[in-house]
Amino acid sequence: MELMFAKIVTTFATLVMLVTVARRLGSDWAGVLAGFPLGSAITLYFYGVEQGTEFAIDAANHTLIGLCSCLLLAISYGVVVRRRMSNSQPLISQPLTSQQPRKPQQVSTPLQAPLLPALTAMLAFLLLASLLAALPSHPVIATGIIVVAIWLSHRALQHWPDTQPQDDPDNVWQRPKVALFTRASLASLSVLLITALAHWLSPAAAGTLAAFPVSFFPTLLILHLSYGAPVVLTTIKHYPSGLGAMVVYVLAVGPTYQAFGLHVGTALSLLCALAYLLSFAAWRRRKAPNS
Repeated sequence: MELMFAKIVTTFATLVMLVTVARRLGSDWAGVLAGFPLGSAITLYFYGVEQGTEFAIDAANHTLIGLCSCLLLAISYGVVVRRRMSNSQPLISQPLTSQQPRKPQQVSTPLQAPLLPALTAMLAFLLLASLLAALPSHPVIATGIIVVAIWLSHRALQHWPDTQPQDDPDNVWQRPKVALFTRASLASLSVLLITALAHWLSPAAAGTLAAFPVSFFPTLLILHLSYGAPVVLTTIKHYPSGLGAMVVYVLAVGPTYQAFGLHVGTALSLLCALAYLLSFAAWRRRKAPNS
């Protein structure tokens, strides 16, 4: 019971801290911190607490290749959303006559709208994760595969448009406390479920499952309910760029856990991921004026 409480508190506190910092520092930092390896860090840490550091290291070797499942989850969610948007397009893009007043864009989204994309994305993640768990994983090969997968995903999503969120005072999901509590609750439940399942799984299966985007997936649901499909597609479009921090974190887990132990190793791995995010943000800001 104490360990379960620790998981919930750790996930809640970390997520609230990241969201608060991002909100205070502005949109640039929000984008940077979106790639922070919250889920995998907490999951691998509690693997180590419950089943030993060696189990966590073995699992991390498979988490790296399991990140391909995260990309498939995000893209699957986006593909379903785009298909539903295209099917409804004729109904919402009728030409306006001079007598018809132009109505403001409707932001509110029905509660069932994320259901089909979420189920499709979850199924895609689990299917690919189960296949990847059966494969041998070598850090160098896994790194090459996930880097290529990130690059291909980035290229494939480039044509998706960028949409800015619009406020809707009547949308309860846009209230910061509601959105944050829901997101943190879903993330905590995910951590509890994944770490519980790990007791019956091999390190390979537990490792690929640890790649599940504990923070990002609830964020997609909340954004969908808060701002609608276009904003969700924008978030998915930029997700591959932030996934590099997860790659850096997972690569750092093995050496740091072996050299410094579970607690210090987790802190050092998080610092490596943060260093990557800061470097990536600085590179993107430097590149922006020339693009």
